[in-house]
Amino acid sequence: MKTLLTALFVTFTLSAFAQKSDSTTFRSTNIRDRFLERYTVLKSSKNIKNGFAEVLFNQKQIASGDYQNNERVNQWKFYLLNGVLEQVYNYSTKKVEFEMEDKSTTYHLENAKEGDEIIRPVKIGGNFSAILVINRILYPDMDLRTRNGTYMVSYTYFLDELGRIMKLERKVVGSDFNETKSIDQNLFRPEELACNPGYVNGKPVKSTITISHHLTGN
Repeated sequence: MKTLLTALFVTFTLSAFAQKSDSTTFRSTNIRDRFLERYTVLKSSKNIKNGFAEVLFNQKQIASGDYQNNERVNQWKFYLLNGVLEQVYNYSTKKVEFEMEDKSTTYHLENAKEGDEIIRPVKIGGNFSAILVINRILYPDMDLRTRNGTYMVSYTYFLDELGRIMKLERKVVGSDFNETKSIDQNLFRPEELACNPGYVNGKPVKSTITISHHLTGN
């Protein structure tokens, strides 16, 4: 009996060690211009992310967390470029655990009335990261660099009851410029578009998230 228990213990220990040591290879991928993802993969399958990962912009960490079998799990933290924490999102519970107050972002929930219990929709990954990504993709297309003045740039996510994006829209307004344009969702990675739905009195509803910032042209 003692021999059997010893054999089982050794087998369990070796198995646990094998699983742990199987996730020790680190890789890096250029997501797009200036964006880099560094992540742990299984030694036995280098296409499977498993373990710690981080996303960098200009070599500054803007996100960090863990993967399990190519899926983001547990807490992920999202940062501003100055290192300030913007959002903590738990991919396992699908809940926001912390979010910095952002007065430049507005929300609209369908059929919401005064006195209703409202849970606003969430741009997973934070509003700052959303602007950072979209601007890297679309800034050359905006071609406002030759214009003088300050412009209000707004990105609106139109969400269905499940938090899926039905339409993504950009609006640019200035004294001599006014343009509204749909954005091709195929330009983004799935995690860059992920949102949680809004709720009115406990029921998920269609909603919008509008993230705005100013752009100055020279």
